[in-house]
Formats: sequence, C-alpha cells, structure tokens
Amino acid sequence: MILTECDSCAEGRASGASFCEACGRLLNETAVGEAANSATAGEAADKPAGDGPLSGAGPSSGEAASIDGTDAAPARRTGRDCPNCGATGAVDTDGYCEECGLLAGRPRDHTEADGDVVAAAVSDRGRRHHRNEDAMWLAVGADAADIVVCDGVSSSFDPDVASEIAAKTAGELLARAPHPADPTPRDETADAGGTSDATGVDAATAVPSQSDEPEAKDQPEAIGGPEATVDLAAEPPDPALPIAEVVGMAIQGAGQSVATLVDGGDPRRRASNPACTIVAAAVRGPHVGFGWVGDSRAYWVTAAGPAEQLTEDDSWARHVIAMGADPRVAMNDPKAHAITAWLGADAGPILPHIGAFTARTPGHLVLCSDGLWNYLTDPADFGDAVRSALKLATGPRPLLEAARALVTYANSAGGADNITVAIVPVHPLPEADAESDAETQPIKSATSDNEPSEA
Repeated sequence: MILTECDSCAEGRASGASFCEACGRLLNETAVGEAANSATAGEAADKPAGDGPLSGAGPSSGEAASIDGTDAAPARRTGRDCPNCGATGAVDTDGYCEECGLLAGRPRDHTEADGDVVAAAVSDRGRRHHRNEDAMWLAVGADAADIVVCDGVSSSFDPDVASEIAAKTAGELLARAPHPADPTPRDETADAGGTSDATGVDAATAVPSQSDEPEAKDQPEAIGGPEATVDLAAEPPDPALPIAEVVGMAIQGAGQSVATLVDGGDPRRRASNPACTIVAAAVRGPHVGFGWVGDSRAYWVTAAGPAEQLTEDDSWARHVIAMGADPRVAMNDPKAHAITAWLGADAGPILPHIGAFTARTPGHLVLCSDGLWNYLTDPADFGDAVRSALKLATGPRPLLEAARALVTYANSAGGADNITVAIVPVHPLPEADAESDAETQPIKSATSDNEPSEA
C-alpha cells in the first residue's frame, strides 16, 4: 500500500518502509535526526563528568577491532564505485551503496542487444521508476531474428522477475523450436544470440523443459493458418502463419514459467502474483510471425506513411473504444491503461493473440513497451519517429543507434515508464510484388474475464 512520498525524490513509499526504494534515503531521516539530537543533548546534560569513554581508549567510529584486541583488516569491497559518495567498491549487487545507502543504479537499468544489421534492442529504466521492470530477448541469425519484449505489471509483486523469466523462456523456446518456413538452420540462429551477452538480460531463472511445453489442446488458434477457417479457405495460407503459431506456443510457455513464481521466493507473491505483458516475434527472411498478451506492441514501419500497429492492446481503453466510445475520451480516462490480459498465476488460461505477414516492400518491425508508444500514440508520429531515428543513425551500428535514439526520445518526453524497443529490418523476396505493402493476416483475439490491472 502506498501511503506517502519520499521527501527527497517524491517517489511513493510503502507502509512501514524505512528507506526509499527509489533513491535509498532514510525516510524518517529528519525525525530520527531530531530525536537523536534531543537524546544526545539530554544525556550530555544528565551524565556526570568522566563517565564516558576516555579519549583514544577505543576504536573510532567505523573501525573494527578483533576480540584479542588486535586491529582487523577491513573487508575488501568488490562492487562498483558509488557515484554519490565516491566510496570505492561500495555498491552492492542490489544497486545500493553500503557506505551512504543511496541507490547507485543496477546493471539492468540500461541494457542493449546488438545484432548488427539484423536487429537491435535497448531497454532503459526511464526517469521515474526506481528499477527497470521491462525485459527483452534478442537472438539473430542469417536473415532471421527472434525478439521478445516483456513489461512487468507494476501493481504486482516482483514484476521485474516476471518479465525477466517470461522473456528468457519465450526466447529460448523460439530458439529451439523448428520453424516450418525457416530459411536458416536452427543451430546457427541459436548460437548467434542465445547467450546472455546477446540478449541483454541476465540468465538467472529456470527454463521449462521440453516436457513443460504446452500440449496441443492449448495451442493458439491461428486464423488463416494451415488449418484455415472458412473465411480464408479460398486463399493460400501465408507461409508466415506457422511461424506465428510457434510464437504463440512460446508465449504460452512463458506464461507457465511466470505462473510458477507464485510458489517460490518471497511469500508476498501469493498475495500479489508476479505478472507481466509480452510481445514476441520471429522473423525468417520476409516472413514475420508475432504474438502478444497485454499492451506491449508490434508495429510495421515502411519508408513513408503512418506506422501500422500490428497488435491490439488488451486494455480497458481498447475495449471501450471497440464498443463505440470516443477514442480521445477513452485514452484520457484514468483506466485507459488498465490491462485485461497478462501472464501470471492469476491470469487464468492464456490464449495469445497471434498474427503473421510476408513483407512485399522493405520495412522495419518494431516491438516496444508502453514506455515508448505512450509518447507516440498517433501512428503517423510513430512512423516519423522511427524513420527519423533510422535516418540519423549513420554510425557503424545504425540499428542500435536508432533504438537508442527512440529511448532517448521517450526519456526526453518525460520517461514516466520503463522503455524497451527492438528494431528488425525486413526485406522482401526479389520476386515479391514490390508495388503492394505487407498484408497482415487477421488477428485472433483472445477473450478474458480478468479484472484490469495497471501495467
């Protein structure tokens, strides 16, 4: 429960907290200081002369002495240097300085994954959140890429853990799954990016074994796929649809992994189950399969015109707009970003949305969390921002530079949320029709009776 704000950084603090989770300052610093001063003054007035320790008779503050009276060597600190107080090696693995107590930053605050000319991704804490609850996965091969972007649900407990295990699980399932239309040998793709160095996230959680993969009855249903419905039976199925089904299976596996978090770690996970959203995609040449749960998005951006949003948010706003509400009124409602589907133990059965297309003109696939698209809600603005970032990125790693530029844009616009963006150029086959744009397959919409939660 959030009660008040920290006097130093204005971040909300939980009931009973002694330190601010955002800046590390002592929350009752003023009260404690005044009380200590009062007590010291009172004790000094009441204490008889000569009743205190003799000057130089004992160790000074901050120094340690052994039991036998000999001086003990101070423990050597191995962490990072604190940028706040300058203490050498004082920053612990939790990101806080052991000397001054202030937050010095965590490795996950800003991560990057560079797939050279194939793909790139950047994740950043933003300017308001005290930690990065987004997570990403990127694995690349020859003209192939697997991408996962997850956004922890802030109202749940340990959302950063949920997003991390979801991204890792989905990414590893994509890397080892056979893709029917995959032009690239699977071992080449996995070797290219299936390590912690390429993903930009730390591997610290369990991954489901093959036996944990969802059974056939739980597979996402792809409209227009090999088992096409009547509506699309007259048209040949897009070769990318089987890829989308693989993506859907990977998302279901990620959901199972997130659900297991409730039985481990902090017991508070049972009261507020760790949860996250997810958007994932697999690119094989011109074929793109994608899927999602929640409000993390995928876009298709071409050389001109507005960006095409490939995903539909599982959010309160999207549902009321679909029912006829004014989009401007709906998006300005405080409940606009309340999500209606997520990954987590309390999410119920997960049926990911999936979609697919085969590129017929060059373009860029962009996956992102709401930390970016919240500042670019107009499709025209989103398309212009991506093209501008790509145009300005002329260095040796243009995709990574473009992803950084989009993150910088979101931070300059306020950085109110964690920001993650991944960019993948998609090239059509030479014989493809260059006059028509990519045509997305219809999207399968999952229904959910879940209560909305804030992402």
